[in-house]
Amino acid sequence: MKAAKWRDLSDDEVTQKVRELSEEVFNLRFQLTMGVAKNPSRIGEARRDLARAYTIIRERGGAPAAVMAAAAPAPPPSAAPKKAAKAPRRPKATAKKPVRVKSTKTKKAKG
Repeated sequence: MKAAKWRDLSDDEVTQKVRELSEEVFNLRFQLTMGVAKNPSRIGEARRDLARAYTIIRERGGAPAAVMAAAAPAPPPSAAPKKAAKAPRRPKATAKKPVRVKSTKTKKAKG
């Protein structure tokens, strides 16, 4: 879809399209890894459309859903103290097999 058509859509329609395109990109990537994609070039088109949608949202002064989710405030820490993490265990020392050295002496030929 051209950028001009994206600008004609309302904010709700654009966010709905973003959700649909994100899901489509996910499904197309999954199909590509499985080897059953009917039209592999569609993933590029979907990604470009998704980028256009994010651009339109930013032009309007909003933040894309992915950016908003990443910038969401973390929940406040609980009042209960957390248990200290255990120190990692050391691997037990294993007895190494002795290295067998071959003799440098050569056998005398019988003759």
